[in-house]
Amino acid sequence: MAKKRLAIKAISLLALLSIIVGVKCYIGSLPIRLGSNLNSPHPMSTWPWQGAVKDILYPGVTHWYAYCHFDGTTLDLFEFDFGSNPRLRLELYDQDEDDDVPFDNKANYWHRGIGHVICHLSRNERGRIVAVWNGSFFGYDRKRKLAWHVAPIVLNGKVHYSNVGNYRWTFGVKYEGKKPTFKAFHLPSSETLAKEFTFAVAGVQCLIRDGKPLKLRPLHEPIGAMRQPITSSPDEAGHIPTVDHIKTSRTSVGWSRDNRKLYLLVVKEPDREAVSALALKFQVPLMGGWNLADLQRFWLAMKVWGAVNLDGGDVTQMAFLTKDGQYEIVPPRWSSAKMRLKIVPCLDSKPQGGTLMYFYVADVAE
Repeated sequence: MAKKRLAIKAISLLALLSIIVGVKCYIGSLPIRLGSNLNSPHPMSTWPWQGAVKDILYPGVTHWYAYCHFDGTTLDLFEFDFGSNPRLRLELYDQDEDDDVPFDNKANYWHRGIGHVICHLSRNERGRIVAVWNGSFFGYDRKRKLAWHVAPIVLNGKVHYSNVGNYRWTFGVKYEGKKPTFKAFHLPSSETLAKEFTFAVAGVQCLIRDGKPLKLRPLHEPIGAMRQPITSSPDEAGHIPTVDHIKTSRTSVGWSRDNRKLYLLVVKEPDREAVSALALKFQVPLMGGWNLADLQRFWLAMKVWGAVNLDGGDVTQMAFLTKDGQYEIVPPRWSSAKMRLKIVPCLDSKPQGGTLMYFYVADVAE
């Protein structure tokens, strides 16, 4: 039996090395640091970032960009100031809301990438799209290019997909007139969802609530035969095995106590999610990307009132309007080897590999 376990481990290690070699050809040098500890805080999971480039992209929109020379991770932080520009509005777009068969819980997510979504929203008079990023976790069939919801969402105050189950936390925004209030609720009922949110997604992880960190489960805590999703409590972030602890790409949002400011953080790793998972399993010092504790540490340094973790890893994608009228994109790793792209929506059809849900900030006066 011992020999069999040793053989399985050797095969797994060979598989990991093969993936690393393959990814090295795919994206270049990998951030392997011998002697590094995968559980150590990322050197840039604090604030302010040393050497960050700051820019005012749009009225009420500030952007910081930083590159980590230690491991090749790139970092984008956006501040949307709804107080200084009340025309800005946070909304949610779902690819199943206006496809061929709306709200049947089936959407062709892959072919309609983030550039397509920007074009689609613009043509449907959603305002001038300032920034777009991926929403919460979802189920998908990569072969058939179909996606479905695993938790409810709220669109314009109406709850959808309440029959698919609910877990962890719900994040969203409630509008009273033009003023936004950002919220996070633990396992809200359908009635609460309709009452408390104008736009929202369930299934997220809550990192900061009322200015205080919620509990994260330790790396080596045994979960036995527990089936996912793991049951969570109101004092926990909401545990997702492996996902919590791998160093990978992340999409996360935070907000101020007065609801004046919303922050978007996008962490982009230079390798792939599968490689990160294997690196965690075998403690290979592959350091690009952040784990959940890094996100929480960063938001604590930012002194936000609330913060949640959205879907991430290879799904992580984001686009923002640049001063020349084009869009700069952090493309999803599962469809693009590029760390960044620049496109003109409606003219450039790539990258594909879209996600099921997108949060976006638009200037509704345009």
